[in-house]
Amino acid sequence: MIAILRRGKGKHYWRNLLLFAALTVLVGTVAGGVWLARTRAMALVHPGRTQPACTPADRGVARWEEVRFSSPDNLQLAGWFIPPDPQSDGVTLVFIHGLGGNRGGLLDEAMMLTRHGYGALLPDLRNHGQSQGTVTTLGYTEVEDVRGAVAYLLARPEVNPERIGLVGSSMGGALAIRAAARIPEVRAVVAQSAFSSLEENINEGVHALTGLSPFPFAPLVVWFGEREAGLRIRQVRPVDDVAQIAPRAILLIHGEQDPVIDVSNSLRLYGAAQEPKALYLIPNAGHGGLLAADPAEFERRVVGFLDVHLRGR
Repeated sequence: MIAILRRGKGKHYWRNLLLFAALTVLVGTVAGGVWLARTRAMALVHPGRTQPACTPADRGVARWEEVRFSSPDNLQLAGWFIPPDPQSDGVTLVFIHGLGGNRGGLLDEAMMLTRHGYGALLPDLRNHGQSQGTVTTLGYTEVEDVRGAVAYLLARPEVNPERIGLVGSSMGGALAIRAAARIPEVRAVVAQSAFSSLEENINEGVHALTGLSPFPFAPLVVWFGEREAGLRIRQVRPVDDVAQIAPRAILLIHGEQDPVIDVSNSLRLYGAAQEPKALYLIPNAGHGGLLAADPAEFERRVVGFLDVHLRGR
């Protein structure tokens, strides 16, 4: 009888021990997931600052300036200004870099277009490079940076106010769409590797980066990010803005092998956009380096689009 009781007590002990171990693993997994969600959110709203690896002078540009201008909400922004060809028509583009980038991120694209007479303003967005700001809102308040950039161009006598366009990549591509929908002076948009909805891409990114389930961890990333930014960043949905760009034109460019922002984002944006619109998908290209993937075809497509819709050629 005593042996039976001992055996029964032993089974009960080991069962409880296994339950405790399973609960510990579960709590540890949830706690680790919450920590990862907060870490991811902080990385999004507080990206590390970077500086350009080279300047326009390093690319052989003789006429360019280090400039400073203000956003409407009174942040000082830094950038480079390359005037349009004085023998040309004053057409000028604002180049908008991605998250964690800087004004040098689209210098190759700017150099390509300056060869065709285009002017260029390459700013550091808020909380990036040498610009002021302590938080990034992934395309929400950064619209004010683009407003400041366009206002700066409108004050330059070399710039034709009827021929201002935006070129953006990744977060900058999404921002270019949101800004153009709100800034009537923008006459054309080129958006590379843009996301259609911030929240949906966080859902996909959480699983890709951490292996965790999008629910409940993606909403946690958004929640932590919104608390830190003080804004509802889930409202960053270029797919809801893109139709408002018409009758101005938009060109969407995306690498078909993009592992960061899936090509389906540009397909959704293209479907939501109104005419005039164009879509350029680049086989075997990833998230960056779209110009380098096929330089001749990239130049032909982008210059052709901008010449038609900014210059009327």
